[in-house]
Amino acid sequence: MTGFSPWFLKAFCQEFTVWGDAVKNLSDLHFGRVRLHWLFGLIVLIAVMPVFVLYFSRLQASRAEALAEARSQVYQFATRAADVYADITIKSRHVLETVAASASVRSKNRDCDGFFEWVQHLVVGQGTAPWITGLFLTDAKGQYICGTFMNGKTANVGDREYFKRMIESRAFATSGILTGRYSHRMIIGAALPIYDEHGRPEKAIVLGADLYQLNVIASEANERFGGRLLVFNEHGDILANLPQGGKDTYKFDKPSVIQELLKSDAPTLEVADQDGARSIYGIKHLPHGQRVAIALSRDAILAPIERTFRSDLLFLLLVAAASATASLIVAEFAVLRGVRVLKGAALRLKAGKMGVRVKQPKLVAAELDDLAVTYNAMTAEFERLAYLDRLTGLPNRRYLERQINGHRGQDPNLRQAVLAIDLDGFKPVNDTYGHAMGDRVLTASARRIATVVDERGMLTRLGGDEFVAIIPLPNEGYREYARKIAEDIRDAMEKTLDVEGTPIDIGCSVGLAVVPDDATSLAGAVVVADSALYEAKRAGRNRVIENAPLLASEAFSDLDEDHSRWLAAHTE
Repeated sequence: MTGFSPWFLKAFCQEFTVWGDAVKNLSDLHFGRVRLHWLFGLIVLIAVMPVFVLYFSRLQASRAEALAEARSQVYQFATRAADVYADITIKSRHVLETVAASASVRSKNRDCDGFFEWVQHLVVGQGTAPWITGLFLTDAKGQYICGTFMNGKTANVGDREYFKRMIESRAFATSGILTGRYSHRMIIGAALPIYDEHGRPEKAIVLGADLYQLNVIASEANERFGGRLLVFNEHGDILANLPQGGKDTYKFDKPSVIQELLKSDAPTLEVADQDGARSIYGIKHLPHGQRVAIALSRDAILAPIERTFRSDLLFLLLVAAASATASLIVAEFAVLRGVRVLKGAALRLKAGKMGVRVKQPKLVAAELDDLAVTYNAMTAEFERLAYLDRLTGLPNRRYLERQINGHRGQDPNLRQAVLAIDLDGFKPVNDTYGHAMGDRVLTASARRIATVVDERGMLTRLGGDEFVAIIPLPNEGYREYARKIAEDIRDAMEKTLDVEGTPIDIGCSVGLAVVPDDATSLAGAVVVADSALYEAKRAGRNRVIENAPLLASEAFSDLDEDHSRWLAAHTE
């Protein structure tokens, strides 16, 4: 869990160090009164651990609930900010249409400035704050004619995008959120055309609407969880960073965060900045490609929960210490006998004695009975894993030996092919890329060979880069069938391996022997196939050779009865 303070993590670790020592020294138990405290330490650990697990689970649930509530709040904040823009747009249009209908504007009244000041005072007086930053009349090119600006004679808004859009469309137009050229405040610009007798835009009424309410929303979010309000465009440019003023004002220089917000269409999003600090963002789209986002600090959201957790943890540790005293009533008869049985079974397993199962005596603790069941299941799994190669997951040499021993006494006419497979050029892989890459190449090679063998037979890994496949054969065309599988394996290994983006070129050589044609038993066929593999290596590699050379056949002529020497020579 992230966000925990180091203080109570340290307290938690110190509390359980004592009981960890008890577990570590369990093997030193002398079954008598002198060392009984180690057993009591273990019992206390078992007793209090579920309580801590439950408490940590409850903490995690509280954190998840707080984060879910924060996502809801941050989206509500963003929605309120978007509504401010929409409300200001509607109010601006209403004011402009009212002013445009006035005879004072159309009659070219000389007291134009006074009229606009009166309108602004009238409209602002109806609200709680002065939301109009400027109201004035311009010509069709945006040049200031009259209005509320004291020194507005040189003012011109003809280059503003929203003014150009108004002229082109001959209709009311608004801007996105921008900084006022004359008020230097965050505003929305609005313009409405006034037509001449020919229906062409002759003049325009322009209004600047202050967005101070966004700063109010940002201040509220900041007071709760250190929140910020950001307005940015589709290019990632920051247009507003609120709240303004005070100690919390800072430059938002996190372009990676803005890019994450631009890529996402989700209403809420959790993003980490370049310093690793995570914030939850609520996002709403605005007109003209702009977006407003409210950011709440994840650490600030979780801080109250973790303060409560720290105080509760101290209380819980006191309860755990008190429970240690209560645990002293555990009797030796109910526990120690079960521990003794388990220890003996573990020592037998360590000595390599497979098949050992634990049966607990009566009246031992139920936990020890459960532990015995788990131990038995673990032992059974160990026995299963003893026949698997840990690197490739294929059956290993022990399994092959068991299959060879199991073949004795079967139908002597049962046809089977033995393929001895060895990778070509594998040693340079280890020399060039290291043994870690070599292990990955071995795994990829085993997977490719296994894909060829598939359900037609069994593939085992002897060790190193050596594999053996045993394939049951059909009654007719069996040698061609075996040869084709061997060639398929060789062809598959000729193709370049892609190991984590690194191309690896290795091949393989294959020795083939058939029971009962080349050997009367599976053990003998394994030796004959290995001899054929040796001949394939000697003849230049990357080939399939059937039958064993005479020298090899004579050297291993008695291995049908005793194949242990060959298997020992191919042990990892």
